[in-house]
Amino acid sequence: MNIKRTICNSSALLLLLYCWTICFGASGQQDEAVGIVLDILKSGDQEMQAVAIAMVKDMPGTEVTKALVKELPNLSAASQVQLLSALSDRGDAAALPAVITAVKAEDESVRIAALKAVGQLGDESSVDLLARTAAAIRGAEQKAARESLYRLRGAKVDETILTGITKAQSKTKVELIKSAGERNISAGVNTLLKTAKDSDRKVRLESLKVLKIVAGPEHLPAMVELLLNLQSSSDLNEARKTIASVAHQIEDKNRQAEAVLAVLPSVKDVKKRCSLLSVLGKIGDSSALPLLREALGSNNIEKRGAAIRALAEWPTSVPAADLMKAAENSENKLHRILALRGFVQMLALDNTRSTEETVTMYKKAMALASDAGEKKRVLSGLANMKSLDALTMATGYLEDKALLKEAESAAVKIAGGIYERFPRQTRDVLKKILQTSKNEVLQKQAQEVINKIDGSGKQVED
Repeated sequence: MNIKRTICNSSALLLLLYCWTICFGASGQQDEAVGIVLDILKSGDQEMQAVAIAMVKDMPGTEVTKALVKELPNLSAASQVQLLSALSDRGDAAALPAVITAVKAEDESVRIAALKAVGQLGDESSVDLLARTAAAIRGAEQKAARESLYRLRGAKVDETILTGITKAQSKTKVELIKSAGERNISAGVNTLLKTAKDSDRKVRLESLKVLKIVAGPEHLPAMVELLLNLQSSSDLNEARKTIASVAHQIEDKNRQAEAVLAVLPSVKDVKKRCSLLSVLGKIGDSSALPLLREALGSNNIEKRGAAIRALAEWPTSVPAADLMKAAENSENKLHRILALRGFVQMLALDNTRSTEETVTMYKKAMALASDAGEKKRVLSGLANMKSLDALTMATGYLEDKALLKEAESAAVKIAGGIYERFPRQTRDVLKKILQTSKNEVLQKQAQEVINKIDGSGKQVED
C-alpha cells in the first residue's frame, strides 16, 4: 500500500503514522516515514506541518536530523520556529551547524528559537557566539542568548567562559562575567578579582557583583586588599556590599569581620581606613563595635562620619544609644542628621523593649529632628507602632501643616492596628481625620476602620 497517497490531509492518519513509526521502527519503514514528514514540511498546510513537527522529536537517528535541517531554511518562519524547538528537544548535536546559521535569520522569532536551541545542543564552542550575541542586542533575543549561555552543557564550558573573560571586548566580557555568576563558577574568583580592576566601569561593577556569588570566606583577605585599591565611589560601594555578603557566609557571627579587623591597624590612609569602617557597619560583627565607638570620638571629621555611617547601617539595634548620643552632641549638622536617621531606623529593629519605651525614644528623635524632612521620617517610623501612645503622639501633629500628611497617614495606620483594643479612642481620631483630611485615599482607609469598629458589636460612645 502506498502510504503517501493515503495520508492526504488527515491529521488523524498522521498521528497513526507516528504510532506506526515508533512501534515498528524498521530501517526502511523509518526512511519512508521521514520522507512523508519532509513532504508535509514542504507543503503549505501549516496545520499538518505542526503535527509532523511534533512527531519529529521522537524519530531516532542522526540521518533523520540531517534530513530535517536540510529542509529547515525552506519552511515558513512559523514552521522554522516549531522545527527548531523540535530539533532542540531531539538533543542531536548534528543539528547545531544549521541552528547556528538560523541565529542570523531575517525573522526575529526564528533567531530567538535558534538561540534557545543553541543552549540545548551547543557546547564550549558556542560560548563566544552566545556571549557576543547577548552583548550586541537587547530584548527577547538578548534574553534567549543569555539563558542559553547559562545552561550550556559540557566539561569545558566553564573553562572556556573564564578564558574568554580575559580576552573579550568589554561588552562581551560583561556577559561572560554574568554567566560565571549564573553558573556559579567558583573557580573564577581569581579571574574576577583581576577584572574588578578593569579599565571599563561596567566590567568592574559586574565582577564585584558576581564575586558575591562565587567567592567564599577564604577569599576575604584578597577582597579587602582589592577594596583598598579601588578609587571610584560606585566601585567602593559595590565592593563593600560584596565583602559584607561573603563575610556573612561565616557561621560564627563574631568572626565575620576578622579579615577587615586584621588589616585596619596597618592602614594609615584616612580614606582607606574610612572605607574599611564602612564595611564593618555592613557586616555587623559585634567585635568591631569598640573600634567604631573609638572612631566616633576621633578628632578627624572623616573618621567620625565613617563611624556614624557604619553604625547607622548596623543590622541590629545594639548601637542605638551611640547614634542617639551622636545625634545629640555632634557639631557637624550632616553627622547629626545621619545619626538621627540611623537611630530612627533602629527603633523598628528591637522588639524586646516595651512600646512605651519605644514611643519615648520616638519623642526624643522628634525633638532632635532639625527640619520638617527629618520629622517626617520619624512619623514614618512611628506609623509602624501598634500602641495607643503612638496614636496619641501622631495625633499631636495633625495641627502642623508641614507634617499634616505624614501625621494623618501615621494615625490611620496605627489606628488600623489597635482599633480592636481601643475602639473609642481610634474612632475619635479617625472621625477627626475624616472631617479635616483632603486626602481621599486616607479618608477611605479611615472610614474602613470606622466601619469595622461599628460592625464589631462593641459599645462605642460618640
